[in-house]
Amino acid sequence: MGILTRFLLFLFALVSVVAGGTLMVIAARLFPEPAWLAIWNQYAGRSETLAGLGIYLVVALLLLVRSVSFEKSSEVRRKAVALSSSATGSVDVATAAVQGIAERTARSLPSVRDVQADVHMARKKNGTEQLRLSLRLVLGTEVPVKDVTSAVEAAVRDELSRLLGLDDVGMKIAIEDITSGKLPHRPRVS
Repeated sequence: MGILTRFLLFLFALVSVVAGGTLMVIAARLFPEPAWLAIWNQYAGRSETLAGLGIYLVVALLLLVRSVSFEKSSEVRRKAVALSSSATGSVDVATAAVQGIAERTARSLPSVRDVQADVHMARKKNGTEQLRLSLRLVLGTEVPVKDVTSAVEAAVRDELSRLLGLDDVGMKIAIEDITSGKLPHRPRVS
């Protein structure tokens, strides 16, 4: 659910609580009938009242449609990816391990200053699941961007195939920055 839908849901719930409380007070006869009828007659039929009720109705319909519709995005975050499965057992690898392999492989290439990887599982149109890898790179100016991204994609695919046997990996590469400076030296733990 997006931020706009959440905000509309909050406003809708707030207005509904106030309206429900008001109707409850009126139904319990805690508010004298002439008083609430006078308020009703003051606001009934005014363009502002009709506009407000129209907006309330549109938001209600939007939230109703959103509550019964299915998201088109079928990406799911999981903690493990199934490598193989049989009647006797299964082999899973943690998504953190896949992420680590992708980041180490990309960092080993020239002109890659930094990389961050995200791992998702996406459902394809035929119903099967595919591992999706999103890489965000910080590159140097030594090698053209197109060459570096092609090398990163090929190296990461080869390493995932070699180590884990994952051949069908969807990959998205985004360049976050291109810099001529060197990043501070960070000791690598192996």
